[in-house]
Amino acid sequence: MNSPDVTAILRLLSDKSRIRILDVLLDGRAYSVNEITTFTKIKQHTVSYHLKLLTEGNLTAVKQYGKFRYYFISDTITPQLLEILSSFSPEEPTRSLNQYVAKKELKQARTCYDHIAGELGVKIRGFLTSRNMLAADQDHLDSYVLTAEGEKYFKENLSIDVDALKKKKRKFCINCLDWSERKNHIAGSVGKAILDFLEQNKYITRSPGSRAVKITNAGRAFLKKEWHIVLSGE
Repeated sequence: MNSPDVTAILRLLSDKSRIRILDVLLDGRAYSVNEITTFTKIKQHTVSYHLKLLTEGNLTAVKQYGKFRYYFISDTITPQLLEILSSFSPEEPTRSLNQYVAKKELKQARTCYDHIAGELGVKIRGFLTSRNMLAADQDHLDSYVLTAEGEKYFKENLSIDVDALKKKKRKFCINCLDWSERKNHIAGSVGKAILDFLEQNKYITRSPGSRAVKITNAGRAFLKKEWHIVLSGE
């Protein structure tokens, strides 16, 4: 039996333009070629070419809505792969104030597909584990379980239906290595539920074309009071 051809994926990821396109899609939303062109500043025909390759390699997917085609990342494997590779990769030098600000925002708080990453994501995991709401899953080394205390807190304080999360056809609560913090944040159904909770309550806001999330004044107050989280520089 032949081994999988890992080099095929590595070739796809060896192009900086394709990485820029994937970075846009890593916010978990679907975008048209025109939108991706605007966000990346790459020529439209080049974006289309790279998306074709990425879709053929199953790193992205596409759906037709009317006359428009929207590209997206359809599973959690691609984000996890890129997050792991990023943790071993050197950072590109910062050449402008805009790049410095953008990099700082990404490190502070960002989406990783459908969950929170960056310093905020790591500190959320730290809060939940320190309060014995989250514990290591003894049967799966890369996973967590919600304790009885954690399930009660999610249901009563966050209005998150834990039973519904357990029924989803995906991993419940897993580690995801954070490239900027070099520590784990929370992915899986629980990670997505936390992101949804923060967004629905307007504790964070997102901008198209960027994975960075901005924490609102209400969000800072909530994080400090309820989760005892104060981010660096605040």
